[in-house]
Amino acid sequence: MSESAAERPRRPEREPASGPASFEWPADRPEDLRSTPIAAPASLGGSRLRRRLALAGCLAGAAILALPGPVGLPRAGQASFGVFVIAVTLWVTNALPIGVTGLLAVALLGTVGGLSPQDAYAAFGNPAVFFILSVFIMAAAVIQSGLSKRLALLLLRRFEGGVFRLVAGVMLVGAVLTVWMPNQATAAMLFPITLEIARAAGLRPGRSAYGQTLFLSLAWGVMLGANASVLGSARVPLALELLEQRYGETITFAGWLLASLPAVVLGLGVGLLVLRFACRSEDVDLGAARGAIEDGVARLGPLGRRELLVAAVMVATIAAWVLLSGRIDRAAIAVLGAVAMFALGLLRWADLDGFVPWGIVLMYGGAVAIGVAIDRSGAGAWLVDGLLGGTRLPPLAVLAVLALASVALSEVMSNAAAVAVLLPLGFTLAGTSGLDPVLIVLTTCFGAGLAFTLPISSAPNTIAYASGYVRTRDMLLVGSLMTVAQLGLLLLTALLYWPLVRGLLQ
Repeated sequence: MSESAAERPRRPEREPASGPASFEWPADRPEDLRSTPIAAPASLGGSRLRRRLALAGCLAGAAILALPGPVGLPRAGQASFGVFVIAVTLWVTNALPIGVTGLLAVALLGTVGGLSPQDAYAAFGNPAVFFILSVFIMAAAVIQSGLSKRLALLLLRRFEGGVFRLVAGVMLVGAVLTVWMPNQATAAMLFPITLEIARAAGLRPGRSAYGQTLFLSLAWGVMLGANASVLGSARVPLALELLEQRYGETITFAGWLLASLPAVVLGLGVGLLVLRFACRSEDVDLGAARGAIEDGVARLGPLGRRELLVAAVMVATIAAWVLLSGRIDRAAIAVLGAVAMFALGLLRWADLDGFVPWGIVLMYGGAVAIGVAIDRSGAGAWLVDGLLGGTRLPPLAVLAVLALASVALSEVMSNAAAVAVLLPLGFTLAGTSGLDPVLIVLTTCFGAGLAFTLPISSAPNTIAYASGYVRTRDMLLVGSLMTVAQLGLLLLTALLYWPLVRGLLQ
């Protein structure tokens, strides 16, 4: 996969330091290591190819809007498909910033008749957008206060005993923290810690097999942890919002944790096995790396008032999600938690710079609007009927198709956008196959979080690649093994476990 210099994630150019090294947080680092990417650049190929693909996709979308529609497809459905083609093309090629494409999608839907203007902009401002925005704000407070750094280092300290034990520690810490924070924030926060460990151990970027394993474990742990709760990824609140709009039901915070538990725990074990047997071995002296972790812990100092208050707000917010989700909207609880961070003086507006990916928030609103338009206009039902011709697919086939499609789309576009595209079609398939729509939501969301093969497929993958230790071909090879293994585990979970706990999810 070719990349232009402007798109390639930044990699540190300095050689690793030899001997013991002290831990450095980003503000203490040299300038070349301060910038950590927090969102994956969803792009394909070089700039010329992207421009051609973008132009072709936009022309195809315009043709769908302008030409007479096929029999049985309502005009609103045709308009929704046209906007869908344009938006997906722009998201995949990154010809426009993803947030700008989200705004464009909403404006087009209201202009060409996919939705009324009022409905289009109302969909853009749905509660799920405010939920994920508030989660990013609270995550900023957790990182800015140093609480996340403290937790990460103290957890990693327990995994200093051996080479592969440290790999397991990095993966587990990433997964645990992503249960409570967006995956972009977790990966960006763990990046400098993992980089310090690699540099202290004398691992050479681009040459060290162990360095590659270390950063793959970071990416994979964060990605798997993002499936564990509604906080780890924007795709989960998006899917729950679409589920509530279509069926008037949802999955609670505790219910999602219950549903995800076996898939995430077993997935972490499978990931460690893949890394153990698929990555090259290397002799590593971890003495200096242990010193870097111990030095980082020593420099933490006592737990401060700001950290304690941030922890208290987060605990209170999570408790409210668990205990009050049936009476108070989850977005309202999230907004109140974010407001509390400012009201208690724990966060300033200027502190949000670099921590809230506004482009993702705007893209998210556009993805919701497209999903609503495809569903309400009947476009999804028309497409499914046309593809299946009245054939009733068995439940396993439906789940397998949705899982594969969500992985494939998430490799080249935002996983939230992939979920917004697939769920309306999945809900239609649920009606024809007799599947519970909650299983459709879980399968699609989990599948969209299993894109392990390309640097562009997710923020954690991009950040791991930006370290300089991971090569594209190795990520493609090892990531493909990981994806296949996780897909098998997902289907087993969907068939054997989720039906058993279905009544406990709401």
